[in-house]
This record gives sequence, C-alpha cells and structure tokens, in this order.
Amino acid sequence: MAGPPATATAHRQPSGPGADKASVSQWILGIDLGTVNSCVAVVKDGRAVMLSDDSRTTIPSCLAFQRGQEIVGHAAKRHGVTDPQNTISAAKRLLGHSFDSPEVQDALERTSYPIRPSPLGSVLIEVDGRELTPIQVSASILQRLREVAELALEEPATKAVISVPAHFTDVQRKATKLAGEYAGLEVLRLINEPTAAAFAYGYRKATDFKLAVYDLGGGTFDITVMTAEGDCFRVDATDGDSYLGGEDFDNAILEWLIEEFKSEHGHDPSGDESARGRLIEAAEKAKIELSELEETQIELPFITQLPDQSRPNFSRVLTRQKLSALTQPLIQRTLELCGNCLEAAGIISEDLDEVLLVGGQSRMVAVRDAVREFFGKEPRRDINPDEVVAMGAALFGYSLSADDFKLEEQAAAAEAYALARQDTAIARKLLNEVEKLRADSIDDDALAERLETLLEETEADGTSGRMDDIELEPPPDDELSGAVDSLRDELMQLRGKAGDVMSGISEELSDELADEITRNEQAEAPKDSTIDRAAQRLNERLESAVEASESARTHLEKADQHGSARKVKLTDVASHALGIASVSDLFTVLIDKNVPIPVAKERIFTTNQDNQTEVAIRVFQGVAERASENQFLGEFVLEGIPPAARMEPKIEVTFRIDEDGILSVQARDTRSGLKQGIRVEDPLQLQQPAGGEAEKEPSSPPAD
Repeated sequence: MAGPPATATAHRQPSGPGADKASVSQWILGIDLGTVNSCVAVVKDGRAVMLSDDSRTTIPSCLAFQRGQEIVGHAAKRHGVTDPQNTISAAKRLLGHSFDSPEVQDALERTSYPIRPSPLGSVLIEVDGRELTPIQVSASILQRLREVAELALEEPATKAVISVPAHFTDVQRKATKLAGEYAGLEVLRLINEPTAAAFAYGYRKATDFKLAVYDLGGGTFDITVMTAEGDCFRVDATDGDSYLGGEDFDNAILEWLIEEFKSEHGHDPSGDESARGRLIEAAEKAKIELSELEETQIELPFITQLPDQSRPNFSRVLTRQKLSALTQPLIQRTLELCGNCLEAAGIISEDLDEVLLVGGQSRMVAVRDAVREFFGKEPRRDINPDEVVAMGAALFGYSLSADDFKLEEQAAAAEAYALARQDTAIARKLLNEVEKLRADSIDDDALAERLETLLEETEADGTSGRMDDIELEPPPDDELSGAVDSLRDELMQLRGKAGDVMSGISEELSDELADEITRNEQAEAPKDSTIDRAAQRLNERLESAVEASESARTHLEKADQHGSARKVKLTDVASHALGIASVSDLFTVLIDKNVPIPVAKERIFTTNQDNQTEVAIRVFQGVAERASENQFLGEFVLEGIPPAARMEPKIEVTFRIDEDGILSVQARDTRSGLKQGIRVEDPLQLQQPAGGEAEKEPSSPPAD
C-alpha cells in the first residue's frame, strides 16, 4: 500500500497577522495538479487570485533527490538536467494505471527513471535507492503547493478542490484524492479541468452561454461542451485522451532531433541519459519559443561522446512550419475527439457561443489555428491558460463554502460584540462610580482610598469584580449590525466623558495639592498614582471595547460579502461507461458515458448455475463488448445466496457515482436481503483478489 509523501516533511507553521487565533480561517485552495506544471489559487475579496512561489505562479510537477534530500518544483527540474535518473517528472501519466497497461509500457520508453511492477501489479518508481508510487510523488507535489499557499497566506490552509482531467478514470480519481489526503489536505471535491476553466470564465458573467473548452495540457487532452443558464452550469458532453498532451509534442521534436543527429553523425544519442535530458530540455524550450517566433536556433555543444571519443556540437534550426508538420497527427487527434464530443452533445459548432483555450500547449500557434478552423470562430485566450483551471477550482470551492463562511463570520462577530459590550459595561460602571465618589464631597484621602478599592474590584482580566452583576443579552443575528453601530456610538461618547471626568479630578487634586504645599512644605501626594491608575484602567476597558467593536464590524462586513457570493449549481457527466462482467465475458453497461452525475443505476441479474450460493461482481470501465478488453476497476463477492434453481434468484446490482466522479457498487439478493459492496479508496489494492485469498477458486459471474 502506498504511504504518505516521499519524505515526512513537517509543514512550516505560518505566523503574522493572518495567524491570529481570533481570525476565521476560510481559505479553500484551488489546485491544478498538472502533468508538467501545477499551481494553486484562492479567493480573496470575492476574486480568484494566484499564489506564487518566488514570484512564479506555476511550479514544475517534478520531484528529485539530491544527496538524499527531497526537492520539488523548479529546483527539481533543474536537477533533472544533470541527474535525470533521480528526477521524477510526469508522474501524473502513471497515476492509477497498472504496470502492464499500454500507457505505462509507453512511458517505459520515455522516462529517465526506472519503473517496475509492484506485487499487486501497479507501478513503482525507483529513485535514489527508494521505491515510490505515483500517488506518493503526486502527494509531494501537492504538499509543496500547500506550503506555497500557507507561506503566501501566512496561516494554515488545509481544504482544497483539486482538478482532474475530465477523461480521468475512476481509479485515477481515487488516486488523486488519496494523494491529496497524504499531503494533509481535506479534499472537498474533485472538479474536471475543463469544467473548472469554464467556471472561471463564466463565474461573473450574467448572460447564458454555450461553451466548448479545448483543454490541451502537458499530459492530457479534454474537450468539454457546457451550457450556463442562470446559476446552473451543466456539462453536456465530454471526451478526451488522458495520454495526449504537451509532452507528446516535446517528444515529436525530440525524435526529430535524434534522427537529425543520427543522420549527421551515424550515432544514436538517446542512449546517453545526460544527452537525452539536454535534448528534451532543448525540445521544450524550442516549442515554447515558437509560440512567439517564426524560427528558433537549437544549440547543444558537446552533446555526447561518439565511438571515436569526440564530442560534437549539435545545431539545428526549427521553424514554426516544421513544428506544425511534426505535430500534425497529435493536433488532428484532438480535433477528432472534438467532433466526437459535439456529436455526443447533439450540437454543431455553430451552436457554440465561445470556444475557450486551456492548458499550456494550447498556446502553440498551429493548435490555435486548427481550433479556429474546426469551430469556425476565434478561440478565447484572454485568461491565462496555465492559471484558469486553478482559479476555477478556487471559485468553485468558495461557491461551495460561502454559506458556511458567512455563518462563521457571524458567530465571530457575535463573540466580538459580546466582548465589546462587557468592556463597555465595565468602563461605564467604573466611570459612574468615580462620578458618584466625587459628588459625595469626601476629602481627598477618602477619595483615593475609595478609588483604590474600586480598582481592586475591576480586575485586570476584564471581569466586573465585586461590582453589581452586568446583564448582557445578545441581540438576534438580524439586529447585530445595528447593535454594533449603536455600541460604537456609545463608546465615542464614553471616551469623551471619561477624559473630561478624569482630567477634572486630576486638575482639582493638583490645585488642592499646590495649596497644601504652600501651607506645608512637607506635604506628599500619594493620590496622584491612584488617579492615574484609575484613568489607565478606564482607558484600557474603553480601548478594548473599541477594538472588539471594530472586529465585530469587520466580521459582519465579511459575512455580507460571503452572503452575496454567487451560489452556482454544477452538473457534470460520467466520463466513461461503467458496468460489470456477466456470463461469457459479456460487458453489461449500467452507467453510460456522458450521463449527468451524481447518478445511481440499478439492474437485476441472476445466477447461471443450480444451487449457486455466491456471485462475483467484477467491475469494468470502457466501451468494448468483451469485459476483459475494458479496464478492470475492482471486484467483490456476494455470498450466502439461498440455494435455488438457476435463473431463479434476483440479484440487484446498483452503481452510484458521486459528485467527484467516484464509483461505488452494491449487490443485493432481493429474496434474502443479503448485500455486499465495494468502494475502493486505495487504488493500489484494486488488483488484489477479493478477501486477499489468491488461492480461492473464483466465483461465477451473474447472468443477465
């Protein structure tokens, strides 16, 4: 089983004004966990803002080890140029896949770090003498993003909405959520990346619209058609490829460079890991430059050692036109998926109001041109394609939590108001007592003695001491704002009155003391300190009350802001068809692709043998008619079925997909009421036989 992140790095505890115990921590992190780059955003004052790591809003999704120490992000990417074997990149492409999957087998040809199968058939990455799972690598990246956020916000941030590719499988979604938990995050929701981008685009739009989101990131491609009607955002259809992205564009350039080098020098440089790392870096750099330039010069001095021991310089010019030709098959593949998505949504491109470009790879000129030609309209790219997903995730998290934030702020305001009223009441009583004492016309020594007693009765901890009890009834929530304003007005009056009274007493005592000194040069003035302390105590209570009332007002203003936040209903769809294996390896679909979620579907199955007392429920995802040709998700056995003739028992199988797109399955014998289910939270155990009994004879599947 996968453990927590690669190293148990303690989180730094932020300090500063934002970490005040009296504050209400309401940060929901919006995280875009990307294949190549990742970023994090929050909502401040109703607007999504990116949080930066040393002035950079994105960090490379890289993990490396340098002298046994874990490094993540920019430092890890730099380290990868000279030590690629101990630097992990693009681990997202391995997330949730079994070792023998086509995706992982393809990755074996590209990665600089060793990959091997675990005992359960999942993926293990070997670096720096240790074995890590893709979940652990993802957790380390998420942990770094959390640290970036906490340093920027100067307080803890433990709740997050994490984006995933729309075409992510059930296993990949569970793996992502588990990585978030390992990073110390409470994952409120998973949100599909195109949906998050559309949310960022449409959150402040007052008009209805139909939008296509073309999301070409570093490792995945998604196309989603959405409709916004009022406060309802509805996904109409989605399609994509979780193994098609910017890395494939880099690889196309890389293969061209390798072939060019072989043609010139008769030697394959890809066997040299250092040379391969430099070629990959050069390919990515050239691709980025061609988003702005018509051509770029690639210079790689002393790239590798040839059989004759020489180390040649390697130089090539890559033009924008050549790049387009090299990557045309990849671009064409995205357009095919766009066509499938429009067909599934039941629309044509003319029905769309906008097309939104998302993902760093969408910056490529040939991609923009192809999208424009396919959809017949200029794609929008006014929101940073690297940041829009994280911003949308943050806005969605805020929309989910705004009502809770409002209640928290109202509670904090009520608490601050109660403190302000308490301090005000103490100050008021103290001032009234002082006025009464002065009105009694007692001599100065008696006044000083009485003030000393009064000070003892109003203790420094803010209680009313032995004075009469102060009754404080809090106002109703809907009257709190007016009550706070009234209290602030009273405090202004009390402060003025207190200053006048205490100054008057001090002046009178000073005049009397001067007369006494004239009559008797030996006279002393012990009363001054008592008057000063009484004035200080009064000022302390008044200042504390003012501070608390200002805090109450601030909390109420924040509560109003949260109350006015747009509450949006988001309806997504299932990205894959889901079903079970029945007799003869037949794949029986229970939930179709592009069905709105959350959703629950039931279907009745039966036994295919006489006196069959158990059935194996094997869950798959895909479109092939044969179950074994689809992706296996998990299995469980419903036992204890009363013996009966074949086809007689009725087994009700229920599939449920929650808001995160995560599947749970239950089977129930309708006659006995026996039921069994599965909701696998640790994807690394999905290949394990039910009950962990590898030797057990398999149960028969149900019959349709």
